[in-house]
Amino acid sequence: MMEIEFIAAANGYLGYLRDESRLSGRADNIVFPEDVSQARAAIRRAADERIPLTIQGARTGVAGGAVPNGGLILSTERMNRPLGFADGDVPILRVQGGTSFDGVTNLLSQGIPPDDWDAETKALFRKRARSLRFPPNPTETTASVGGAFACGARGPNVLRWGGVADHVQGLVWLTPTGELWRVERGRYYFDETGCSLPDGKRLSCDTGLPDGGVRFLHPRPGLDLVDFLEGSEGLLGFAAELSLRLEEKPSAVWGVVYFFEQDRAAIDFAETLRRRRERGFESEALSTLEYYDRPTLELIRSAAPQSATLRRLPFVNPLMDAAVQVELEGNDSEALEAVLTEHLELFLASGGGEENTWAAASPAELEKFHLLRHAAPELINTELDKIRQVSPDLRKTAMDFMVPPELVGMYRETYRRDMEEEGLRGFVFGHIAEGRLHVNLLPENSDELSRCRVLIDRWADSVVRDRGLLTAENGVGRLKRNLFCRHLRPERLEQIRFILRAFDPNKLLGGF
Repeated sequence: MMEIEFIAAANGYLGYLRDESRLSGRADNIVFPEDVSQARAAIRRAADERIPLTIQGARTGVAGGAVPNGGLILSTERMNRPLGFADGDVPILRVQGGTSFDGVTNLLSQGIPPDDWDAETKALFRKRARSLRFPPNPTETTASVGGAFACGARGPNVLRWGGVADHVQGLVWLTPTGELWRVERGRYYFDETGCSLPDGKRLSCDTGLPDGGVRFLHPRPGLDLVDFLEGSEGLLGFAAELSLRLEEKPSAVWGVVYFFEQDRAAIDFAETLRRRRERGFESEALSTLEYYDRPTLELIRSAAPQSATLRRLPFVNPLMDAAVQVELEGNDSEALEAVLTEHLELFLASGGGEENTWAAASPAELEKFHLLRHAAPELINTELDKIRQVSPDLRKTAMDFMVPPELVGMYRETYRRDMEEEGLRGFVFGHIAEGRLHVNLLPENSDELSRCRVLIDRWADSVVRDRGLLTAENGVGRLKRNLFCRHLRPERLEQIRFILRAFDPNKLLGGF
């Protein structure tokens, strides 16, 4: 029997009042459903009694979307079971929403089906599992699949594989009123006036508003309901179950990290690779193109001696000003080798040297490169924790603005110049080919925090003016809500508020 439990220091549930954003909230009770029926019962009770409700996954988000603001927490961490497998035109793995990326990876790599599957499904899974993978890579492998869908996670290999939602074939969706929807991709689409919903009702709304500001909760003609629900951050309900589209593992995955003595050379190199891809070169092979600035590299280098995990990385030369990480994958090793040779020639022509590269062609070596990407936000949060020991009210100010890719070099220069002029400590890294650089500022006192906010507002104005996005994959959460409301176009903000009211008329899941 599922119990709703009181939150108190004595019962060890205080950790559920915060997430990786370092924000902390409050709640009265918490519930841990183990299946759809239990989750539905908890939501219906909250709806009947008008109890504010916060949906939580693994609490790995960095925008505060899982931080409660009173009432009841519904944690999906015990909804972590694989539910079924099918191998039709596309292999499909059904999982509960609280299943982690590690859980999916381990299940497939071990190839051992759960005991409660029928004999035919078990046999099929044993035959196929080890050759398959779930491609999206949000870097935090302990994140839940449902939570990653909720915040619109994309990850480093987005160039080849897109985001989490691109590999979701269907959902079992629980609405804020406790309705259960079965949402199959290709069944519900928006037209010029809205979208029919699985409960027989219709969401009537303007679908002709221009792009800009944020891509989530943006109805437009032709949009699938699955993709509309992506990025809704627990405000429209949550994915209790997901049907995940799997892909065949490639026979070869190669990676290189190129280090540059000048930041501008790194930006130009990444831009060259992006333009080559747009022209059709290595468009199928290039899966990852990531950028790291000097402060981020220095942070990783200085932390390595104290970290057994980071000591697995090769030496980071302190003379390097930036790095670009590339991954290629495919089933033709000779073709991949030819692409790598061309990339190396471009690198050498930009002034680089082979001694300033890391290369990997095995899963174990590639995993080290993934450590590099994962270490960046983890170490920044560690630095923030040190600051907060002295000044608890300070917080990291971070953004994941997305700008037109051809403007990313200009924005990178703007970020660097403005931080230097203001004397602020900051780190820049991320998905440079998509124009999505993560910028993290670490203020050390209240005056610096104020200046950080002024800078972010200035950058946000520019991003919106250039038809970029204020948030591209981390969500709005509580951390960026005020920024979002200040800079989003009024008609888009009103549209989002209308949609939230339509789904959650009593505002039990929060809102804007």
